[in-house]
Amino acid sequence: MYIDDLKLLGRNGNDLNNEIKIVQTISKDINMNFGLEKCARICLKSRVQSKMRIGNTFENDIKELDPRKAYKYLGIEENFDIQHKNEKEKLKKEYLRLRLVLVTELSAKNKIQATGSLAVPVLKYSFGIVNWHQEKLQKLDRKTRKLLTIHEQHHPKADVDRLYVPRKQGGRGLVQLEAAHAVEITKLMQYEDRKEDPLIQVFRTHQHNTDSAVLQTARYFKTEVQR
Repeated sequence: MYIDDLKLLGRNGNDLNNEIKIVQTISKDINMNFGLEKCARICLKSRVQSKMRIGNTFENDIKELDPRKAYKYLGIEENFDIQHKNEKEKLKKEYLRLRLVLVTELSAKNKIQATGSLAVPVLKYSFGIVNWHQEKLQKLDRKTRKLLTIHEQHHPKADVDRLYVPRKQGGRGLVQLEAAHAVEITKLMQYEDRKEDPLIQVFRTHQHNTDSAVLQTARYFKTEVQR
């Protein structure tokens, strides 16, 4: 549970129904209403959706998730796993709305700051969750520089490195996506090193059984940091 978003996981349909009943009981005790139109359930067996026996919950049945669709949890769409390809395309389109910032009458300094506060967090939120490859982020960085050039905010022959140097050090202060991704993954690995947190043990067990691109990238940056 995170703030007002709740995901229930069960080993089977019966376990899930029992968990929903517990949530229903607690909700009635605290007089809380749920937005059932935003709720959905799915029962999977080896990544194949199976029918599950549904009882009455929250006075109405929670709808079955269409296997061709996904549900959104903490802003990320999922089905039997995270829809990485779809998420990257969606996030890329949302990030490139920085065009709306570049066409304003803001000063060059404020346009760079607005890009860092409005556009970059769109992607930053997904780092460590969605499998971002370095080539994709490098391509987006090049696209960003191209847009800056088109809107006369960056000269095509200007020094690229200075663009990402903080303004206090004589640079432009633009956030480089590739570098931001490295920072977030490094923070994730530093958090994962905390041995006193019992939830970290769950993560480590998952890490040993998973070989995702995110974890591979995290292990790479952890090695680089240690060096």
